[in-house]
Amino acid sequence: MKNMTGRNSQVARIYCLLNILENSRDSHTVKELHERVTELGHEVGKRTIYRDLEALSQAGFPLFPEGDGEAQKWKLERNTNINQYFVLTARELFALYLARGMLTPLSSTPFYADLNSIFNKLESRLGGKQAEHLAALENEFKFEPGPQWGLGLNPEILETVRAACAENQVLKCTYYSANSKKESVRELGPHFLYYAKGGLYLVAEDLGDQKMKVFAIPRFKTAEMLDQPYDRPVKTPEEMFDGSMGIYTSGQIQDVVLEFEAEVAEYVRERRWHPSQRVVSLEGGKIRLHLDVADTPELHSWILGFGPGARILSPVALAEKVAVRAMETAALYRKKAG
Repeated sequence: MKNMTGRNSQVARIYCLLNILENSRDSHTVKELHERVTELGHEVGKRTIYRDLEALSQAGFPLFPEGDGEAQKWKLERNTNINQYFVLTARELFALYLARGMLTPLSSTPFYADLNSIFNKLESRLGGKQAEHLAALENEFKFEPGPQWGLGLNPEILETVRAACAENQVLKCTYYSANSKKESVRELGPHFLYYAKGGLYLVAEDLGDQKMKVFAIPRFKTAEMLDQPYDRPVKTPEEMFDGSMGIYTSGQIQDVVLEFEAEVAEYVRERRWHPSQRVVSLEGGKIRLHLDVADTPELHSWILGFGPGARILSPVALAEKVAVRAMETAALYRKKAG
Protein backbone atom coordinates (compact mmCIF):
# COMPACT_ATOMS: atom_id res chain seq x y z
CA MET A 1 0.00 0.00 0.00
CA LYS A 2 1.05 3.58 -0.54
CA ASN A 3 2.84 5.22 2.39
CA MET A 4 1.23 8.57 3.25
CA THR A 5 3.24 11.42 4.74
CA GLY A 6 2.75 15.07 5.71
CA ARG A 7 -0.08 17.08 7.21
CA ASN A 8 -2.72 15.57 4.94
CA SER A 9 -1.65 12.08 5.99
CA GLN A 10 -2.09 13.04 9.66
CA VAL A 11 -5.67 14.16 9.02
CA ALA A 12 -6.33 11.02 6.96
CA ARG A 13 -4.80 8.81 9.66
CA ILE A 14 -6.83 10.38 12.47
CA TYR A 15 -9.99 10.08 10.37
CA CYS A 16 -9.11 6.44 9.68
CA LEU A 17 -8.58 5.81 13.40
CA LEU A 18 -11.87 7.48 14.26
CA ASN A 19 -13.64 5.41 11.60
CA ILE A 20 -12.26 2.16 13.06
CA LEU A 21 -13.39 3.07 16.57
CA GLU A 22 -16.79 4.34 15.45
CA ASN A 23 -17.57 1.17 13.49
CA SER A 24 -16.43 -1.23 16.20
CA ARG A 25 -18.57 -2.59 19.00
CA ASP A 26 -15.51 -3.47 21.09
CA SER A 27 -12.70 -1.53 22.72
CA HIS A 28 -9.17 -1.89 21.30
CA THR A 29 -5.61 -1.75 22.57
CA VAL A 30 -3.14 0.63 20.96
CA LYS A 31 -1.41 -2.43 19.47
CA GLU A 32 -4.63 -3.58 17.79
CA LEU A 33 -5.39 -0.08 16.49
CA HIS A 34 -1.84 0.25 15.21
CA GLU A 35 -2.17 -3.00 13.27
CA ARG A 36 -5.47 -1.92 11.67
CA VAL A 37 -4.19 1.55 10.77
CA THR A 38 -1.01 0.05 9.28
CA GLU A 39 -3.05 -2.40 7.20
CA LEU A 40 -4.90 0.59 5.75
CA GLY A 41 -1.67 2.21 4.56
CA HIS A 42 -0.61 4.52 7.42
CA GLU A 43 2.94 3.49 8.38
CA VAL A 44 3.51 5.04 11.81
CA GLY A 45 4.61 3.84 15.22
CA LYS A 46 2.42 2.89 18.18
CA ARG A 47 3.43 6.10 20.01
CA THR A 48 1.87 8.10 17.15
CA ILE A 49 -1.39 6.18 17.51
CA TYR A 50 -1.39 6.93 21.24
CA ARG A 51 -0.86 10.66 20.53
CA ASP A 52 -3.70 10.57 17.99
CA LEU A 53 -6.02 9.03 20.60
CA GLU A 54 -5.09 11.75 23.09
CA ALA A 55 -5.69 14.42 20.43
CA LEU A 56 -9.14 13.04 19.66
CA SER A 57 -10.00 12.93 23.36
CA GLN A 58 -8.83 16.51 23.92
CA ALA A 59 -10.79 17.65 20.86
CA GLY A 60 -14.00 16.59 22.62
CA PHE A 61 -14.69 13.19 21.11
CA PRO A 62 -16.27 10.82 23.71
CA LEU A 63 -13.19 8.59 23.71
CA PHE A 64 -12.09 6.97 26.95
CA PRO A 65 -9.31 4.55 28.00
CA GLU A 66 -10.01 1.43 30.04
CA GLY A 67 -7.25 -0.18 32.12
CA ASP A 68 -3.52 0.55 32.25
CA GLY A 69 -0.29 -0.26 30.46
CA GLU A 70 -0.24 -2.31 27.26
CA ALA A 71 -3.56 -3.90 28.21
CA GLN A 72 -5.24 -0.47 28.17
CA LYS A 73 -8.13 -0.37 25.72
CA TRP A 74 -9.86 2.55 24.00
CA LYS A 75 -13.51 2.82 23.09
CA LEU A 76 -15.59 5.53 21.45
CA GLU A 77 -18.90 6.18 23.19
CA ARG A 78 -21.82 6.17 20.77
CA ASN A 79 -23.69 9.11 22.35
CA THR A 80 -22.67 12.68 21.48
CA ASN A 81 -24.29 15.65 23.23
CA ILE A 82 -25.46 18.72 21.34
CA ASN A 83 -24.71 22.04 23.01
CA GLN A 84 -27.70 23.52 24.84
CA TYR A 85 -27.46 26.72 22.79
CA PHE A 86 -29.02 25.36 19.63
CA VAL A 87 -30.56 27.84 17.18
CA LEU A 88 -31.67 27.37 13.59
CA THR A 89 -32.51 30.01 10.99
CA ALA A 90 -35.80 29.79 9.10
CA ARG A 91 -33.98 28.43 6.03
CA GLU A 92 -32.11 25.86 8.09
CA LEU A 93 -35.36 24.78 9.73
CA PHE A 94 -37.00 24.42 6.33
CA ALA A 95 -34.04 22.33 5.12
CA LEU A 96 -34.31 20.15 8.22
CA TYR A 97 -38.01 19.52 7.63
CA LEU A 98 -37.38 18.87 3.93
CA ALA A 99 -34.71 16.29 4.79
CA ARG A 100 -37.01 14.56 7.24
CA GLY A 101 -39.81 14.26 4.71
CA MET A 102 -37.49 12.86 2.06
CA LEU A 103 -36.52 10.04 4.42
CA THR A 104 -40.05 8.57 4.35
CA PRO A 105 -38.99 5.73 2.01
CA LEU A 106 -36.88 4.42 4.89
CA SER A 107 -39.93 3.90 7.11
CA SER A 108 -39.80 0.11 6.81
CA THR A 109 -36.08 -0.12 7.61
CA PRO A 110 -34.15 -0.43 10.88
CA PHE A 111 -32.88 3.15 10.40
CA TYR A 112 -36.20 4.92 10.65
CA ALA A 113 -36.74 4.76 14.41
CA ASP A 114 -33.22 6.09 14.97
CA LEU A 115 -33.73 8.86 12.41
CA ASN A 116 -37.00 9.87 14.07
CA SER A 117 -35.24 9.90 17.41
CA ILE A 118 -32.58 12.27 16.04
CA PHE A 119 -35.16 14.68 14.64
CA ASN A 120 -37.23 14.55 17.83
CA LYS A 121 -34.16 15.47 19.88
CA LEU A 122 -33.37 18.35 17.52
CA GLU A 123 -36.95 19.60 17.68
CA SER A 124 -36.92 19.47 21.49
CA ARG A 125 -34.10 22.02 21.41
CA LEU A 126 -36.00 24.51 19.29
CA GLY A 127 -37.35 27.73 20.73
CA GLY A 128 -41.04 28.60 20.76
CA LYS A 129 -41.12 30.52 17.47
CA GLN A 130 -39.06 27.91 15.68
CA ALA A 131 -41.33 25.13 16.94
CA GLU A 132 -44.37 27.08 15.69
CA HIS A 133 -42.73 27.54 12.30
CA LEU A 134 -42.00 23.81 12.07
CA ALA A 135 -45.63 22.99 12.94
CA ALA A 136 -46.79 25.35 10.19
CA LEU A 137 -44.47 23.66 7.69
CA GLU A 138 -46.11 20.32 8.45
CA ASN A 139 -49.44 21.76 7.28
CA GLU A 140 -48.01 23.61 4.26
CA PHE A 141 -45.55 21.10 2.82
CA LYS A 142 -46.35 17.47 2.01
CA PHE A 143 -44.24 14.63 0.61
CA GLU A 144 -44.88 11.79 -1.78
CA PRO A 145 -43.98 8.57 0.10
CA GLY A 146 -41.91 7.26 -2.80
CA PRO A 147 -40.88 3.61 -3.28
CA GLN A 148 -40.25 1.69 -0.07
CA TRP A 149 -38.73 -1.65 0.80
CA GLY A 150 -41.19 -4.47 0.48
CA LEU A 151 -38.89 -6.82 2.39
CA GLY A 152 -37.57 -6.25 5.88
CA LEU A 153 -33.89 -5.78 6.57
CA ASN A 154 -32.05 -7.85 9.15
CA PRO A 155 -30.29 -5.26 11.38
CA GLU A 156 -27.45 -7.64 12.28
CA ILE A 157 -26.75 -8.50 8.64
CA LEU A 158 -26.88 -4.83 7.69
CA GLU A 159 -24.46 -3.90 10.49
CA THR A 160 -22.06 -6.67 9.42
CA VAL A 161 -22.14 -5.53 5.79
CA ARG A 162 -21.61 -1.91 6.80
CA ALA A 163 -18.70 -2.83 9.08
CA ALA A 164 -17.07 -4.84 6.27
CA CYS A 165 -17.26 -1.77 4.01
CA ALA A 166 -15.86 0.50 6.73
CA GLU A 167 -12.99 -1.82 7.68
CA ASN A 168 -12.20 -3.13 4.17
CA GLN A 169 -12.62 -6.77 5.18
CA VAL A 170 -13.82 -9.67 3.03
CA LEU A 171 -17.48 -10.56 3.58
CA LYS A 172 -18.67 -14.18 3.53
CA CYS A 173 -22.41 -14.51 2.93
CA THR A 174 -25.28 -16.69 1.86
CA TYR A 175 -27.07 -14.83 -0.92
CA TYR A 176 -30.31 -15.50 -2.80
CA SER A 177 -30.02 -14.72 -6.51
CA ALA A 178 -33.15 -13.42 -8.22
CA ASN A 179 -31.80 -14.69 -11.56
CA SER A 180 -30.98 -18.29 -10.60
CA LYS A 181 -33.63 -18.50 -7.86
CA LYS A 182 -31.02 -20.22 -5.68
CA GLU A 183 -29.01 -19.51 -2.55
CA SER A 184 -25.23 -19.73 -2.71
CA VAL A 185 -22.29 -19.02 -0.41
CA ARG A 186 -20.07 -16.23 -1.69
CA GLU A 187 -17.02 -14.25 -0.61
CA LEU A 188 -17.25 -10.57 -1.50
CA GLY A 189 -14.82 -7.68 -1.56
CA PRO A 190 -17.08 -4.81 -0.36
CA HIS A 191 -16.86 -1.36 -1.95
CA PHE A 192 -19.85 0.63 -0.68
CA LEU A 193 -23.54 0.56 0.26
CA TYR A 194 -25.81 2.22 -2.29
CA TYR A 195 -29.37 3.47 -1.82
CA ALA A 196 -31.39 3.67 -5.05
CA LYS A 197 -35.10 3.79 -5.88
CA GLY A 198 -36.30 2.58 -2.52
CA GLY A 199 -33.74 -0.22 -2.13
CA LEU A 200 -30.39 -0.68 -0.40
CA TYR A 201 -27.60 -2.48 -2.22
CA LEU A 202 -24.02 -3.57 -1.66
CA VAL A 203 -21.60 -2.88 -4.49
CA ALA A 204 -18.87 -5.50 -4.21
CA GLU A 205 -16.43 -7.68 -6.10
CA ASP A 206 -17.54 -11.30 -6.25
CA LEU A 207 -14.23 -12.97 -5.43
CA GLY A 208 -15.46 -16.18 -7.06
CA ASP A 209 -15.34 -14.76 -10.59
CA GLN A 210 -13.61 -11.41 -9.79
CA LYS A 211 -16.47 -9.35 -11.23
CA MET A 212 -18.04 -6.21 -9.79
CA LYS A 213 -21.71 -6.79 -8.94
CA VAL A 214 -24.66 -5.21 -7.16
CA PHE A 215 -26.26 -7.21 -4.32
CA ALA A 216 -29.68 -6.40 -2.79
CA ILE A 217 -29.31 -6.29 1.01
CA PRO A 218 -32.68 -8.02 1.75
CA ARG A 219 -31.44 -11.08 -0.20
CA PHE A 220 -28.58 -11.71 2.22
CA LYS A 221 -29.51 -14.70 4.37
CA THR A 222 -26.27 -14.71 6.41
CA ALA A 223 -23.26 -12.39 6.58
CA GLU A 224 -19.89 -12.81 8.31
CA MET A 225 -16.94 -10.42 8.21
CA LEU A 226 -13.78 -12.48 7.77
CA ASP A 227 -10.38 -11.69 9.25
CA GLN A 228 -9.12 -11.14 5.71
CA PRO A 229 -8.41 -7.63 4.37
CA TYR A 230 -9.76 -6.56 0.99
CA ASP A 231 -7.11 -4.20 -0.31
CA ARG A 232 -8.05 -3.63 -3.95
CA PRO A 233 -8.89 -0.08 -5.12
CA VAL A 234 -12.46 0.84 -4.20
CA LYS A 235 -14.68 2.14 -7.00
CA THR A 236 -16.80 5.25 -6.62
CA PRO A 237 -20.54 5.28 -7.46
CA GLU A 238 -19.72 7.49 -10.45
CA GLU A 239 -17.30 4.87 -11.81
CA MET A 240 -19.62 1.98 -11.07
CA PHE A 241 -22.84 3.44 -12.49
CA ASP A 242 -21.48 5.61 -15.29
CA GLY A 243 -23.84 5.13 -18.20
CA SER A 244 -26.58 3.54 -16.09
CA MET A 245 -30.14 4.72 -15.59
CA GLY A 246 -30.27 2.81 -12.31
CA ILE A 247 -28.36 -0.11 -10.81
CA TYR A 248 -27.84 -2.19 -13.97
CA THR A 249 -24.21 -1.89 -15.03
CA SER A 250 -23.95 -4.14 -18.10
CA GLY A 251 -23.93 -2.98 -21.70
CA GLN A 252 -21.96 -0.63 -23.96
CA ILE A 253 -22.46 3.10 -23.39
CA GLN A 254 -23.94 4.73 -26.48
CA ASP A 255 -25.54 7.98 -27.59
CA VAL A 256 -29.28 7.49 -27.09
CA VAL A 257 -31.43 10.13 -28.80
CA LEU A 258 -35.09 10.55 -27.85
CA GLU A 259 -37.78 12.93 -29.06
CA PHE A 260 -40.50 13.98 -26.62
CA GLU A 261 -43.89 15.38 -27.59
CA ALA A 262 -44.96 18.80 -26.31
CA GLU A 263 -47.30 17.39 -23.64
CA VAL A 264 -44.41 15.77 -21.74
CA ALA A 265 -41.51 17.94 -22.91
CA GLU A 266 -41.53 20.40 -20.01
CA TYR A 267 -41.76 17.60 -17.46
CA VAL A 268 -38.69 15.98 -19.03
CA ARG A 269 -36.79 19.26 -19.39
CA GLU A 270 -37.29 20.21 -15.73
CA ARG A 271 -35.59 17.07 -14.38
CA ARG A 272 -32.07 15.71 -14.31
CA TRP A 273 -32.43 12.13 -15.51
CA HIS A 274 -28.72 11.47 -16.07
CA PRO A 275 -25.51 13.54 -15.78
CA SER A 276 -24.86 13.17 -19.52
CA GLN A 277 -28.21 14.53 -20.72
CA ARG A 278 -28.34 17.28 -23.32
CA VAL A 279 -31.63 18.93 -24.32
CA VAL A 280 -32.37 20.52 -27.70
CA SER A 281 -35.56 22.55 -28.20
CA LEU A 282 -37.63 21.79 -31.30
CA GLU A 283 -40.57 23.45 -33.04
CA GLY A 284 -44.03 23.01 -31.59
CA GLY A 285 -42.79 22.63 -28.01
CA LYS A 286 -41.06 19.31 -28.60
CA ILE A 287 -37.56 18.51 -27.31
CA ARG A 288 -34.76 16.14 -28.29
CA LEU A 289 -32.86 14.49 -25.45
CA HIS A 290 -29.37 12.99 -25.78
CA LEU A 291 -28.14 10.49 -23.16
CA ASP A 292 -24.81 8.63 -22.98
CA VAL A 293 -26.15 5.45 -21.39
CA ALA A 294 -26.12 1.67 -21.75
CA ASP A 295 -28.98 -0.39 -23.16
CA THR A 296 -30.53 -1.81 -19.97
CA PRO A 297 -34.00 -2.95 -18.80
CA GLU A 298 -34.22 0.19 -16.65
CA LEU A 299 -33.77 2.38 -19.74
CA HIS A 300 -36.48 0.44 -21.57
CA SER A 301 -38.93 0.84 -18.67
CA TRP A 302 -38.17 4.55 -18.32
CA ILE A 303 -38.85 5.20 -22.03
CA LEU A 304 -42.03 3.09 -22.06
CA GLY A 305 -43.27 5.05 -19.05
CA PHE A 306 -43.87 8.04 -21.33
CA GLY A 307 -46.09 6.00 -23.69
CA PRO A 308 -46.60 7.68 -27.08
CA GLY A 309 -45.03 10.85 -25.68
CA ALA A 310 -41.50 9.51 -26.31
CA ARG A 311 -39.89 8.17 -29.48
CA ILE A 312 -36.41 6.67 -29.90
CA LEU A 313 -34.53 8.22 -32.81
CA SER A 314 -31.32 6.23 -32.29
CA PRO A 315 -29.85 3.70 -31.96
CA VAL A 316 -32.13 1.58 -34.12
CA ALA A 317 -31.42 -1.60 -32.13
CA LEU A 318 -32.73 0.04 -28.95
CA ALA A 319 -35.86 1.27 -30.76
CA GLU A 320 -36.54 -2.27 -31.98
CA LYS A 321 -36.17 -3.77 -28.48
CA VAL A 322 -38.50 -1.21 -26.91
CA ALA A 323 -41.02 -1.70 -29.75
CA VAL A 324 -41.09 -5.44 -29.04
CA ARG A 325 -41.71 -4.82 -25.34
CA ALA A 326 -44.48 -2.34 -26.16
CA MET A 327 -46.19 -4.83 -28.50
CA GLU A 328 -45.89 -7.65 -25.97
CA THR A 329 -47.47 -5.43 -23.31
CA ALA A 330 -50.28 -4.39 -25.67
CA ALA A 331 -50.90 -8.04 -26.60
CA LEU A 332 -51.15 -8.97 -22.94
CA TYR A 333 -53.81 -6.34 -22.30
CA ARG A 334 -55.74 -7.28 -25.43
CA LYS A 335 -55.74 -10.91 -24.26
CA LYS A 336 -57.05 -9.94 -20.82
CA ALA A 337 -59.67 -7.62 -22.29
CA GLY A 338 -60.88 -10.38 -24.59
